[in-house]
Amino acid sequence: MGRGFQAFVTVVMRYEDHDTVAEFERRVSGMPEVVEAYRLFGDPDFLLRVAVADLAAYERFYSETLSGLPGVAQVTSHLAMKSVKPDAGLPVTG
Repeated sequence: MGRGFQAFVTVVMRYEDHDTVAEFERRVSGMPEVVEAYRLFGDPDFLLRVAVADLAAYERFYSETLSGLPGVAQVTSHLAMKSVKPDAGLPVTG
């Protein structure tokens, strides 16, 4: 699949007016590199899970795409050391 490098990315917005946030969300939603995106209460404002081919591809995505999105003040990358409990979906109860 060519997406073996993953990063969790937090985004702090400089401008949080409705139009800026809506445009940020629209653009992030259309990016194939962003496999999950969440708007958070408090600080930071967004949490993204990004999957790309390798570190060089992430650096390009970070520099050329993420940091230039509307209203962005700060982008911070978090790289996982290991997966302690991978996502197995929600438990089925019944």
